[in-house]
Amino acid sequence: MKRISYNRYIDGKLPPGTKLVTRPSKFSNPFHVAEHGREKAVQLFEKYLDEKIDQGFDLSELKGYDLACVCDLNDLCHADILLKKLEEVT
Repeated sequence: MKRISYNRYIDGKLPPGTKLVTRPSKFSNPFHVAEHGREKAVQLFEKYLDEKIDQGFDLSELKGYDLACVCDLNDLCHADILLKKLEEVT
C-alpha cells in the first residue's frame, strides 16, 4: 500500500487497486491546509482519526489499496496518516 497523487482534472481515472481519500470521502481530512497550514492540518487529522478509531471507525475497507489524494507526493498528506494507522491496526 502506498500513496499516489491524483489530479482528477488530468488523470480522470483511478488506477486499479486504488481508493480515493479526498473530499467528500469519509476518509478525507476535515482540516483545511489553507486554514491551518499543511503540517498542522495533518497533525489535527491524526488526532481526529485516533479519536474516531477509538469510537469504532473502521479503516478496513482501505486495507490492501493504494490511497489517492490530490497532494503532491513530496508534501505531507493525511493519506500518509491513514496508511500508518492501517499498518497499526492490521
